[in-house]
Amino acid sequence: MNYQSLLIGLLWGTAVSIGNHFYLQWTIKKNQDRPPDQGMLAVTNCYLTRYFINILAMFLVYRDMWMLLGTAVGLTVMKNVTIVREYIAARKHPFKKNRSRPSCRQRRHQQGNENRIYPCRRSDLTEVATRP
Repeated sequence: MNYQSLLIGLLWGTAVSIGNHFYLQWTIKKNQDRPPDQGMLAVTNCYLTRYFINILAMFLVYRDMWMLLGTAVGLTVMKNVTIVREYIAARKHPFKKNRSRPSCRQRRHQQGNENRIYPCRRSDLTEVATRP
């Protein structure tokens, strides 16, 4: 076992993984104000680009098995970091909801439709149906 090749591959995979993570964050932030269909298309294209970058990163080191193994492990680093972060945040605030998506009332207010009747929950549907 060649520890030096494994370490170089791990560093290479980690660097590519961090770059992919920040590229995805940048794409999401850039497309937040766009219509949903255009935003989803941009994020889908970002994921496809990330997959090709990951394949390219592994292709560049395929001749050395230990470097390839280190690269593959390094490419999963940001996923594992994100899972641990979310787990720790959930342990600190077990009943706190993730507020990355606005509530129904907030969406109504943003759209300027405060007075119109848009059901937010299933119970609101019965209220709308029973109103004269």
